[in-house]
Amino acid sequence: MPATPPLALAELLMRDIAQSENGIAVLDPDNIFLYHNHAFAHMFGLLDDPMIGRSNDDMMTLLYTKRSGPKIQSGSLQEWLDLVHSRQRSERFRSFEVDLVDGRWLLLSEQVHEGGEVVMLCTDITRQKMIELDLKQAHADLERLAMTDELTGIPNRRNFLQRLDAELVRAQRYRHPVCLAMLDLDHFKRVNDTYGHPAGDEVLRHFTRFLVQHLRNVDIVGRLGGEEFAVILPETKLDDALFVLRRVIALLDQETVEAVAPGFQYGFSGGVAMAVDTGTECKWLLASADQALYQAKTGGRRQIRAWQDEPANPDTPA
Repeated sequence: MPATPPLALAELLMRDIAQSENGIAVLDPDNIFLYHNHAFAHMFGLLDDPMIGRSNDDMMTLLYTKRSGPKIQSGSLQEWLDLVHSRQRSERFRSFEVDLVDGRWLLLSEQVHEGGEVVMLCTDITRQKMIELDLKQAHADLERLAMTDELTGIPNRRNFLQRLDAELVRAQRYRHPVCLAMLDLDHFKRVNDTYGHPAGDEVLRHFTRFLVQHLRNVDIVGRLGGEEFAVILPETKLDDALFVLRRVIALLDQETVEAVAPGFQYGFSGGVAMAVDTGTECKWLLASADQALYQAKTGGRRQIRAWQDEPANPDTPA
């Protein structure tokens, strides 16, 4: 079989490059475009502004002015050009993704040849990127669901205890106080029995919103299960935590949940414990706050009690 003549082979290659769906461009050592195909111009919105004979800076300036092509975060044209200059020709070969303003994604490779010429190859990877981003979002959603209480949207027990551990480590490192409050809705079973479980769910959601609204942004609210909630109060001494939570009880007394029944009200009881030294453990703090909650329940409910310096029984019911 006779070999293809060099001239015919060159024509074949140039035809294929010109018709390729991949964007292809060649720059000389001074970054002047020697060639680009139709696909390259189309990818960057340059069909009406061919770049052959013009510099790469001309192209970057045009894209910046038209706000087309790559998403540009730089605050000024000069910042944008400085960024391009710092990366272009930084390696003999580099490959990177480009996020376009119209939602497409390109994989762009840049090959620097010995004579200083640069060959750029652009491939549309939008479909693959969308699949990748969808998978990342699905993974993030699964992680969020695993760490979030489905009904209320706040940290679930697992998440809350992890954050409590982290907060105790931080408090010990900087020798700052931290308090833990265990909260339990009073007579919640009566709500379910009288108004039904959907009404009970509405009360739980209402209580969550109410706590988040009336506590500080740094306070961490979690649902441990059923009608039991907990709050981490960083940088807070015991007296201050008691003051805050007693104020919350008083404010809740002024609330009604009309979605449950006209004039419907509910209350809660709480127990608070403070990390007493730099060696306080999560288990001890939980048991102590739970002991104080038990005292609030047996003492008449609708009140906040502080843990006193006496043995805490983790098995004491709340």
